[in-house]
Amino acid sequence: MIILKIGPSENGSRLDRLLRKRLPLLGLSSIYGLIRKGAVRVDGKKIKQDYRLKEGDDLKIDVDESEFQSEEKPQNSLADLVRTDFFKRNFSVLYEDPSILICNKPAGLVVHSGSGHSNSDNLIDLATAYILSKSAPPQKSATEPETPVLMHRLDRDTSGVIMLAKNKGVVRALHDDLRAGKFTKQYAAICHNRPPEYEGTVTLGMKRRDNKNAGMKMSVSEDGAASSTTYRVLGYQNNISQLEILLHTGKTHQIRVHMSHLGAPILGDERYGNHRLDKDVFSSASKKAIAKRLYLHAHKLSFPHPKTKKSMTITAPLPKEFALALENPSHHLKI
Repeated sequence: MIILKIGPSENGSRLDRLLRKRLPLLGLSSIYGLIRKGAVRVDGKKIKQDYRLKEGDDLKIDVDESEFQSEEKPQNSLADLVRTDFFKRNFSVLYEDPSILICNKPAGLVVHSGSGHSNSDNLIDLATAYILSKSAPPQKSATEPETPVLMHRLDRDTSGVIMLAKNKGVVRALHDDLRAGKFTKQYAAICHNRPPEYEGTVTLGMKRRDNKNAGMKMSVSEDGAASSTTYRVLGYQNNISQLEILLHTGKTHQIRVHMSHLGAPILGDERYGNHRLDKDVFSSASKKAIAKRLYLHAHKLSFPHPKTKKSMTITAPLPKEFALALENPSHHLKI
């Protein structure tokens, strides 16, 4: 889901023309299909393709963030980002070659300006600044570097491995491999309690529901879209478990919903978790203080390289707070 606040530069633009610009990987028929079925809304309302956008409109587009291309920013302003403390705190490269850039995203960083953030406080702008900082000065470079393209998404509060394509030439190959199921996404999670079994596969229907006050939330529903997750308990002590999780589908908030459904909500999950248990862990005076965050981390990403087709696995080390969370002595061990 993309949420875009319409600014002065888009004021008066036709909806279909803006979508063609921002969704360059989708054909025109696919864009019109999104509009017809209500997957494109302004301020929550279904609209027609010739709607003229107004400054301040909240445009919601129900597509994967990797399909979306943000409006290009002046490169000189982005280039300055690499010298900021924000960049140094939030940008970390795990792997890079001429085709792809793989980062270790920290918890709390949004991946895209289309998520309601537009002040360069997002992964795309940080990655663009990084690429600009490594390129030749404009007068010595025949072509300017392209804006990197997100190939999959991570929630703002989830940390870990995330891939960007460095040029449009490899985007289609990566998309094809993603849709063909050639990517394997392995997560690490710290949960309250533990699932009923030490390992298993959760298959559930999930449906989106919007609450005017609480915002969007996914829920388990028999008539919802199918979702599947495999988990394995790696450790369990003090009523806290560490899980290894594999995604078989990529529905919004899938892991968080599945773990909550199993009675093992993820520590620090404000939307689907257990607030009482969270408070007990985060405020316990009998243990070292741990960071208050969502304890979900994209640990490993395996995929075929878009050019060489060589199998690759990139790992983002577990954040140090994950180990601290398991050391909480304020609970009684249950196995």
